[in-house]
Amino acid sequence: MTTAIHVGPLPSGIILQSIAACPPKDRESLAAKLAKLEKKIFPSSEAFDYGSELKKKNVGIILAVKEGTQELVGYLVYQRQKSLAWLHKLATIEQERRKGIAKCLVDFLCQQMKKGGCRTISLWVDEVRNPARALYASCAFQQIERLPEYYGPGRTALKLELNIAEH
Repeated sequence: MTTAIHVGPLPSGIILQSIAACPPKDRESLAAKLAKLEKKIFPSSEAFDYGSELKKKNVGIILAVKEGTQELVGYLVYQRQKSLAWLHKLATIEQERRKGIAKCLVDFLCQQMKKGGCRTISLWVDEVRNPARALYASCAFQQIERLPEYYGPGRTALKLELNIAEH
């Protein structure tokens, strides 16, 4: 992988990289690593097909990796639609949680989208995922909608938005 992105304050030894900056020959193995990591973190019903997602021009992935080893410790998947970006996935491996990696991934997304003229970042989060909700609140996301049964029976989703044009 190449082209590290430094957004502070990242934990020592962790760098952010856009998957688009990685050589095309490496993207297939990265997609496999993402899929494997995702199976450990999210329910199978929420799995992405990273092979096909990486082929879409408006889908971006930011990786958090251990410098030197290139071990994947976190990632963020988004989709850009003119002045709106959808944050689809955000995850950090368990042993690296609560170190600021996820916040750095969100901050970097905000910076990149704002530079590109994007005004809003939206996402859906499961109402019972309190750590995720706390992270998004710390990033100034605001709840704008609540949708019961969105993720399945008994699983309510919250739609959150961040107006990055004002930040």
